[in-house]
Amino acid sequence: MRRFGLLLALSVLAPAVALIPSTSVEAAEAVAAAEAEVPAAYVKLTLTRNGNSYQHPGFLMAADEEGVFVINCDGKDHEIAVSFVSMGETHFTLSVDYAINGRTQWVEELRAEAGEDAELTHGRSVLAINVDPQGSEDTSRDEGNQIDDPDSDGEDDPLGGLPLRKK
Repeated sequence: MRRFGLLLALSVLAPAVALIPSTSVEAAEAVAAAEAEVPAAYVKLTLTRNGNSYQHPGFLMAADEEGVFVINCDGKDHEIAVSFVSMGETHFTLSVDYAINGRTQWVEELRAEAGEDAELTHGRSVLAINVDPQGSEDTSRDEGNQIDDPDSDGEDDPLGGLPLRKK
């Protein structure tokens, strides 16, 4: 009867012992995998159309957010919606939805390396997207003058290329 009790005790404890990691290597691998994913990255965008470039200083985007860049050129609103499909330490996959005046022109996935411009070209539009998990806010210009519009004559343009109302 004692043997039956010992056998019963071992059969109950065996599954619990199997749940404990066998080595610290497995724990280190789990920590490294968690650190390989970044929770957010700075995304900057440049739209070049008909020889004119419109730069957006960018913003911090989390893995589950969608960033929408709206640039007015040629009298139309160009909306570029960017979201992350996957995020790594140095490699990113983005979904890019390009629309003009609310009508989707194309949707494409783009692979990008951290800190390097990745380009998409469709017709007369070239998009350069820069994703950088180590990036920071654009502080090189005054806050009200961070959007570069070739037609703005150096005036503040905080609305990403939308025409300013003159007083």
